[in-house]
Amino acid sequence: MAALPLADWRDFYVTIGTASGAIVGASFIVATLAANLKERTTGLRGFVTPTAVHLGSVLVGSAILTVPTLTSLSLGILLGTGGIGGTIYGLVVAARIWKMRLDLADRACYVVLPILAYAAIGAAALIERWAVTPALDTLAISFVVILILGMRNAWDMATFMITRDLDK
Repeated sequence: MAALPLADWRDFYVTIGTASGAIVGASFIVATLAANLKERTTGLRGFVTPTAVHLGSVLVGSAILTVPTLTSLSLGILLGTGGIGGTIYGLVVAARIWKMRLDLADRACYVVLPILAYAAIGAAALIERWAVTPALDTLAISFVVILILGMRNAWDMATFMITRDLDK
């Protein structure tokens, strides 16, 4: 099979992958700050770990999409697996934190939008079989959404840690 026309997207995926890798590093700092919380398990499993997983997904996905010999079949399999896996993981996270008293923005950014973005990645796997350009556009939008959510959620957790310490 011939390689996909991803050359035009290479700089995009290198840039977004680099950004997600940097934010993953920052998330580890937040995880270190969270280590002193009494409700550590819920915080780590419901907020810190999912944020690291989402950013790691962008990093790994970007790395895969810069492979010069990526075929249509391998792209479809990898995207489908990642999209389905991410959607299922998002549902698991939702079950962990949905009963917590979160505002609408937190529910959207920690639960709803990640699930939709991963479902769009899975849809891109199906679309790719018939129309490569719309699939790559859908994939790019999904990765940007996940990256922005990762940045927002890492910031949200950091500010929570800072303000929590100030309220004592």
